[in-house]
Amino acid sequence: MNNDNTSNGRESDTDVFKRYHAALRVRVGDAKYASWFKDLGLGDLSDDCVTLTTGSEAKRDMLDHRFFPVLADTWRAEVGPFRKMRLTVLKNSLSAHAARIDAQEVQRSGLNGAAAVAIEGLPPSAKARAAKDWGKEAAFGDLATPLDPRRTFDSFAVDGSNRIAWAAAREALSEGRARELIYFYGPSGVGKTHLLQAIAHEWLARGDRGSAGYVTYNNLVNACVSAVWSNATPALHKSLLNHGFVGFDDIHFLTGKNRTQEELLIVIDAALDSGKQVVIAGELPPARLAEAGLNQRLADRLAGGICAPIHPGDEPLRLAVLKKRLEQSPASCRVSDEALAFIARTFTQSMRETIGALNQLLLMYGAEEIVVDLDEAKSVLQSRLEDRRRAATIDDAIAAGAEAFGLKLDDMTGRSQPQRIVRARHAVVWCAREVLKESFPRIGKALKRDHTTVMSSYRRAQALIERDKAFQDGVRRIREALES
Repeated sequence: MNNDNTSNGRESDTDVFKRYHAALRVRVGDAKYASWFKDLGLGDLSDDCVTLTTGSEAKRDMLDHRFFPVLADTWRAEVGPFRKMRLTVLKNSLSAHAARIDAQEVQRSGLNGAAAVAIEGLPPSAKARAAKDWGKEAAFGDLATPLDPRRTFDSFAVDGSNRIAWAAAREALSEGRARELIYFYGPSGVGKTHLLQAIAHEWLARGDRGSAGYVTYNNLVNACVSAVWSNATPALHKSLLNHGFVGFDDIHFLTGKNRTQEELLIVIDAALDSGKQVVIAGELPPARLAEAGLNQRLADRLAGGICAPIHPGDEPLRLAVLKKRLEQSPASCRVSDEALAFIARTFTQSMRETIGALNQLLLMYGAEEIVVDLDEAKSVLQSRLEDRRRAATIDDAIAAGAEAFGLKLDDMTGRSQPQRIVRARHAVVWCAREVLKESFPRIGKALKRDHTTVMSSYRRAQALIERDKAFQDGVRRIREALES
């Protein structure tokens, strides 16, 4: 991240982020800005990812679940395009740890550039702690992140999208076999962190295997930098190897962090040689890690272990997750099946978004002994729907049609003509015409058909809507997806 003042006229990252904050304030208003956005920080900035930080998990969840479209759209408008945006919690202990790292870096190297700017931007108490810790050996007792008690095997819903990863997670707990490195991979919000922590919970519950550590990529990078500057890498290794099980999350964010990757390789080899269990999670499949910039030896090591993909779940899985969450919730209210189905059908960006919508309902009605019906759910979640709303496209209609009729996306544009696929195309054509107001030629291009075929499909859809309840239901679900 470039925090230096530039002499060639290019705006510094600090100035860019100030401009971003100003735009957020204008967009959301002073009251909402002060409540949710004022302490927002810039954790990292690269061509691949924008990492924003905030001060608590509750605030991170609210930003992620309710205000993420605002954060993303404002960044695109004020700063420029990005591939991924991530929200993390900047805890006090982590801030002090980072302060100590920056202080050591300035002292050892005499730099007055990015590191000095980073320290200058710290609160006075953090500056004092950083100065006090100059020259001291880094401590790694708080390297592991506390486990979320809700992320257990009992609260994890299983279907075809994650069954391999589920089996691998259970395998990590098996007795009487050589330990294999396990690598979960899949996009954000599919349950990788949940499985890592579920293994740790189960490991600890069995009592006779030693401790379990869950380590985020942020903590790992900061601890590694601190260990290098204070000549304490053996202490870092010892801290990690004290655990019988250790899970490392978000490995894909270590691209470019070459020293951290080297230290991680050392820990993996030592842990497996001594019979300990290591599980790692990341977004990219093993074959793409090296091309994305990860150490080739580390990518090979992950590819040589048990590689377990997790794919985005469909509506039935989202509904199952919501029911499990509701069963474990202490809330007094009950949420109707129709309301749960609406949430599962509407909030599809990730499982986090789905759960966040349920959490918002429970925040409003959790203390009341009532049944939250569909109308109440839509009313409470209206602001969330407005924040995430964007202009729907024909491609969105095609994707919604595939999900509504239980088909693969390729079925919608392929040449296959079974009745169930043809009916789904009819529904997509009708919604694209009536809801999106698209022309027949544009609809035909998206579906890889000529416009006369699409016009015929539209007429058939009109007839089916009048007499076929199953077809009506499919059209309704597509409409809800496009209008949400």
